Amino acid sequence: MPQSDAAAVALARDGDSEAFRALVERHGRAVYGLAHRMTGSAHDAEDVVQETFLKAYRQLARFESRANFGTWLHRIAVNCAIDLIRS
Repeated sequence: MPQSDAAAVALARDGDSEAFRALVERHGRAVYGLAHRMTGSAHDAEDVVQETFLKAYRQLARFESRANFGTWLHRIAVNCAIDLIRS
């Protein structure tokens, strides 16, 4: 398992699914907590978590390494929760 988020992101960009899994395990609880607070529903929070990590995976190439991965992921999660609330 990569030691840092930056190392995991670099490996995940190269197709290492275990590195991305490490990122999910490292940040999943925080994303779930945020999503649950925003939606008020465990079911909706799980949907937000899934959508957040799917979007993050698809956009991994656009992630700027100088940024903090957790902060970037947090912003994606907020946007996903807002989209779910609006729908």
